[in-house]
Amino acid sequence: MGLFELLKGVSNELPGCLSTSIVGLEDGLPLASVSNSEDDAAAAADAFHSDLYGNAARALKEMGASKTVGGIVVHGGEATFVSLPLADTGFFWHVVTDVKTTLGFTQAVMRKFEDDVTAGVVELFR
Repeated sequence: MGLFELLKGVSNELPGCLSTSIVGLEDGLPLASVSNSEDDAAAAADAFHSDLYGNAARALKEMGASKTVGGIVVHGGEATFVSLPLADTGFFWHVVTDVKTTLGFTQAVMRKFEDDVTAGVVELFR
């Protein structure tokens, strides 16, 4: 199964999913994306989340901790943004849901698909 099909499967399995993307950690550009909202809004959220990774890594470094960011959750009035770095790929997986979808359920679905999504990214660069 290809990366786009995997993201589509996540979007279908996760109620309230607004978008799901694979995004470059360094440049914030989406490698693959499925969106149920305006494409420009999803791309902007991806880019801003990429900046959050850089800022969080700098903050951890200043505190004397590891620069490795294990994931980021941002909860707002209308949406929840959850992302996980995809091991050794240079990309992170970004999922945006409406606030009716619980964080725990979103994380459970992401754990279910994480290995397949990571493998899909790795496969693209073989």
